This record gives sequence, C-alpha cells and structure tokens, in this order.
Amino acid sequence: MTEAAAALTVTAANFMTDVVEASGQTPVLVDFWAPWCGPCRQLMPILDRLVEQYGGRFKLAKVNTDEQQELSQQIGVRSLPTVVLFKDRTVVDHFIGVVPESQIKEMLDKHLPKTADSPMQSAQQLKAAGDFAGARKIVENELVRDRENVDLQTALAELQALEGDVDGARKELERLQGMQPVHPAVKRLAALLAFSDIIAAHPDVRSLRERVAANPTDLDLKHALAVHQLLGGDVEPALLSWLEVMRDHRGYKDDLARRSLVMAFELIGEADPIVSQTRRAMSRMLF
Repeated sequence: MTEAAAALTVTAANFMTDVVEASGQTPVLVDFWAPWCGPCRQLMPILDRLVEQYGGRFKLAKVNTDEQQELSQQIGVRSLPTVVLFKDRTVVDHFIGVVPESQIKEMLDKHLPKTADSPMQSAQQLKAAGDFAGARKIVENELVRDRENVDLQTALAELQALEGDVDGARKELERLQGMQPVHPAVKRLAALLAFSDIIAAHPDVRSLRERVAANPTDLDLKHALAVHQLLGGDVEPALLSWLEVMRDHRGYKDDLARRSLVMAFELIGEADPIVSQTRRAMSRMLF
C-alpha cells in the first residue's frame, strides 16, 4: 500500500476522532480483527487492495480486538472478522466473515460518493447514445493534449467508422498497424472494421433473423447474425454460434468461425470471464 492509503490503527482513545468524526468528511471502513484469526489474515489483503483501488474515496482503519476488547464490545463485535462502514458519523453498513471482493465493492459503491466521469467515460456514454459527433469532439480535444496516445487515436478512428467514413478509418488502421501492430486497441479496431463489412452487407437484423430461422444451415447468414449479436451486446449467443460452426464446419471459409472468435475476444476484452470459457471450449475442439 502507498503511504497515503495505509490503514490507520485505531484504539479506544482515537476512535471518536479518527473514525466517527472523520467519517463526516470521508467514509471510514473499520476492520475488527485479531492476530490469531485466520480469516482475518485472509481478508486483510483484500481490504488493502480495495482502499488502493478506490483512490481515497474511503479510509481504512483496523482495530485489534485482543487489545481493544472494550471498544469491540461497545460496537457489538461478536465474530471475527467484522467490518463496519462509518459515514456521516454513523454506521451505515457492515459484514461479518470473509466475503467475496465483489460483495465488498457492492457495499462500498452503495455508500461512497460517486467519482466524476473522465472525458473518455463521457465520450463512451455519448457513443453508446448514438451521439458520435459529440464523442468525437471529446476525443479530439483529448488528442490535442496527448497526440501520441494510441488508445485515443483508435477511438477516433472507430468514431470515423461509426459516422460512415469507413475508408478513412481503414487508412488510420493501416497507419497504426505500421506503428503498433500488437497494441490491444489497434487489434480491437481491426476486428471492429472487419466485422463492419458484414453489418454493411446485412444491415437489417430483423430480416436476417427470419432468414436464419428459415435457412438454419446457411453458414453465411449464421455468421452475419453472430456479428450483429456480438456488436449489439448479445455476446454469448454469438460465441456459441461460432463455436458450433467451428465444431461442425472447420473448413468454412478458411476456418472463419475460429478467426471470428479470436476477433471477438479483441472486442470483448480478456478480462471478461466468457473469453476464457470460450477459449477452453476452442482448445477442446483443436486438441
């Protein structure tokens, strides 16, 4: 942990000032623990990591219950570890035992002040709402301050494509591939532009669904529908469809299903569990 994020050791002498009163300015998460408590030691690194991740949105305090038995009794601690969140000088939430990190984040997010959106978060929101021009203006402004940023350059090229200038986006992709061919953002842009040709050839997704239902063995139509599903956020059916084609029709257009899955992973991002799940399914087919 950084010095700024280091947990505060709390005793009965400083509890009112450093926890209760301090929570009027910044929420304080208090970890009641003991040296002999195995689950306490298991939980500690999770809490340390979270206070780093949240960047000052809450403070972490720790109470050694062996040394502060009276304080622990006053708070009502009966089992260890017990973690209590103070906000605005009062207890607003707590949990007991070792719980998943996601559950702790859910509790924190419910009570902590929201962070202001970054410019790129605002651009993503505008893009999702269909305001490509507004998103492009934000990205262009960011590029003025950071001209060599590959993520910003690919974001601008993606918006070019969404606004209809696919040729311009492709030229930008070629330039970026010459400079940073393995950069994740460049690979993502390449995947997006490859799939955009399919969208252009089959723009009406409702008609496409009807045609696939009427011709379930037509692999061209099945592939096009999977692309629509992926770019529309319906990820799992798209991946399952390509896995099925990969299993049953490996020769289809030079293993297009496998290549499409690899491009899909670039768009989804490796952090998503569905990517690792799908990779394992692919491996079983390949080996």
